[in-house]
Amino acid sequence: MRTLLTASFLGLLLAVGACSKADQQKTQADTKSAAADVKSSGDQAGQEVKADAKKLGADIKTSAAKSGKDLKAIAKDPEVKKAAGDLKASLKELGSSVKDASKRHKDEDTNSASGEKSGQ
Repeated sequence: MRTLLTASFLGLLLAVGACSKADQQKTQADTKSAAADVKSSGDQAGQEVKADAKKLGADIKTSAAKSGKDLKAIAKDPEVKKAAGDLKASLKELGSSVKDASKRHKDEDTNSASGEKSGQ
């Protein structure tokens, strides 16, 4: 962008050199006006982006706070606590069952291997 502006400005200077004094002054005024417009537009766009970012940040903060309150309320719900307790008990029972089944399987493998050795 800067290179384009520099090239345009140099082209403008060369063109101005071939024009009359009045044309040169008008061209300079137009150039200054265009530069001011570009700067103003850039500043305005920057301010709009900044305002949008602040609004988005505030929205996220509000949503996070609301979600936190909702999660607290859910965690305190007696039915949720009961379900969590039931789940914990079920998982403990499942773990014991898997452990027992693994032990039985190991014992069966050991007995099978002993029977095969003595049978040979």
